[in-house]
Amino acid sequence: MEQHQTFSALKPLQQVAFSEPANMGLGVPKGVDHNKWATHLAHLSAREPNNLLNHVRRVYLHLARNQADELYGAMLDLHLVLGDNGNRLRARLLRQSRTLLSEPHYNLFLTHYKHGLQRNQSLPASRYSVLGNFFDGKMSFLKQYTSDKQPINESIDPCEQAREEIIHGDVDAAQSILEKALIRSPDRKDLHLELLELYSHTRSLSDLMDMQERLGDGIAIAQTEWSRTRQLLEN
Repeated sequence: MEQHQTFSALKPLQQVAFSEPANMGLGVPKGVDHNKWATHLAHLSAREPNNLLNHVRRVYLHLARNQADELYGAMLDLHLVLGDNGNRLRARLLRQSRTLLSEPHYNLFLTHYKHGLQRNQSLPASRYSVLGNFFDGKMSFLKQYTSDKQPINESIDPCEQAREEIIHGDVDAAQSILEKALIRSPDRKDLHLELLELYSHTRSLSDLMDMQERLGDGIAIAQTEWSRTRQLLEN
């Protein structure tokens, strides 16, 4: 199987300019922007991975919108949280997803129905999954850490600092570290690539555009990569 590479969290709620609707049922609330609702639910699922309702809401949203790739990512996150629990829930959602999921994705869930997906097994990639650590290319489940993290050591390379923050579930801090480091050292192509990879996995077109404007000619060292990532996010 293709080794899974994904990102561990999405942008915070205030950055998607979204007000949570009063209706918090499992279905898609009336009158909301579906794209913002999807981003909101993905953010909540990343921040509160054990809240099954948010995972199920994501599944129903993408089912309603006939979004196969997004559905697979949402189903993947739900299965990773459930493990070998929730057989009836997993079975019901899999039946409802049968006609939308690709055959390999459907068979993946069906094959692992009894014992569930394991957090460290190699899985087909999904950029819409929010509970993995894409830096090591494995399906390493994001653990919940308490807020007693040690302060970041300034002697550590910014890329390593950012990865450490992602492991702790703080994508905003990782992005801030990379952006500040890139402003200081625009000649470091590895910083460009690291930040672009982050933008790509969080689907952060507005952040990419803001940073591109701040850097100006500083993106020249990775012009091709900036253009490619922006085009990807705009499509």
